[in-house]
Amino acid sequence: MPVKATDLNLGEQLKMSEREIRRRLELLAITPREMEEMVGMKPLIAPHLDELVDEFYARQVEVDEIAGLIGDSETLARLKKHMCRYILTLFDGEYGMEYVLSRLRIGMVHKRIGVPPKLYVPSLRNLFSLLRSRVLLETGNDCRACAPRLEALEKLMLFDLELVFDTYIHSLMDALTKGRQEIEEYVEGLEETVAQRTQELAMLASRDGLTRLLNQRSFYEELRRETARTLRTEGKIALLYLDLDGFKKVNDTMGHRKGDEILLAVADLIRTVMRAEDIAARYGGDEFCLLLPHSGIAEAKEVAQRLINTFFNEPRLAGVEVALSIGIAAEKWDDLRDGDLLVKKADAAMYLSKKIPGHAVTVAEKNNDSMLLS
Repeated sequence: MPVKATDLNLGEQLKMSEREIRRRLELLAITPREMEEMVGMKPLIAPHLDELVDEFYARQVEVDEIAGLIGDSETLARLKKHMCRYILTLFDGEYGMEYVLSRLRIGMVHKRIGVPPKLYVPSLRNLFSLLRSRVLLETGNDCRACAPRLEALEKLMLFDLELVFDTYIHSLMDALTKGRQEIEEYVEGLEETVAQRTQELAMLASRDGLTRLLNQRSFYEELRRETARTLRTEGKIALLYLDLDGFKKVNDTMGHRKGDEILLAVADLIRTVMRAEDIAARYGGDEFCLLLPHSGIAEAKEVAQRLINTFFNEPRLAGVEVALSIGIAAEKWDDLRDGDLLVKKADAAMYLSKKIPGHAVTVAEKNNDSMLLS
C-alpha cells in the first residue's frame, strides 16, 4: 500500500534524521559554546520581546507585498504571537528534532501562503538586525562580549534559513513529481542488546535517585516537548508545582531517614493521581512538579484536591507536621509562550500557598494575580 504524504511528518518527508541535524550544525560550526552563548542572550532579549516584535512588524508592513500577504489586524496579531515563540525558542540552546520540525513548518507555511524567498530573506535579515541591536545595547556595546554572541546568533539564523529553504525546495520537487513519495528505511546502527543497554542507562540518568521520578533536567526536556506539542496541536497544558511546607523542620528533628520516607510517600501519592500521559518530577529538595498535557485549570484543581485527600490517608505521613503547598499554572496554546514561564507562574502561585496554614492550592491568573481555592 503506497504511503501518503499525510502519513509522514515534515522531517520524515525530508529525510531529516538526528545524524543529519548534527551534520548541519557541524558544517555551520555551531558548537556547544555557541549554544551556551544563545542561552546567555535570552535574558537580554526576553524582557524586550514585545517591543522587538512590534518593531519588526512595523518595518515589515512598510513593504507593500508583505502588508498584502498579512491582510488584516487579526492576522497581524496572530503573527506577532508566533514571532514571540519563534524568538524565544531561538535562544533555548536546544536545536534537535523538535526545533528543526518547527522551522520546517515555518517554511512550509510561508511557501503555502505565497511568500517568495525574495521577501523571506530580507525579513530574516531585518529580524537579525533588531536582535543584534538589542544585544549590543544590553551589553553596552562591549565588542569583546558581543562578538561571540553575535556570531552564534548569525550561525543559528543561517541554520534556520537553510531549513526553511529545504521546505521550499521540497515543495517544488513535490509539485514536479506530482505526489511521488520515496521511502527510505532507517537502518538501525546498533545491536538490539546494545540499544537496550543504552536505553537503560539513559533511563537511570533521567531519574531522581530516591523517588525514581524524573529529575529536573529531564523534566525540562519533557516540558519543552510537551510545550511544542501543545502549540502544534493547538491544545492546552497545566502544571502543578508542589512544596512540602514544614519538611525542613521534620527532616532536622526526626532525621534524614524519616525525611526520605516522606519524600517517597509523596512521590507515590503523585503516581496514584497521575494519568499515563502526565509527567511527574522531583524538581529538587522537597519540591515536585506534575505536568498535565491536554488539561486546563479545572483538571489541575481536581488533581490537586485528590493529592490532598490521599495525603490524609497515607500511613507514612500520619503524625508529621508537613502540608502540601501547591501552585497551579495553566495555558491554552494561543497564550503559551514557553515552558519556563509556565514553571515560573506555578512556582509563584506555590509561594502564595505557603503563606496559608495547612494544605493550600493557589491558581496563577493571566494577569499575575492569583485565586485561592477554598
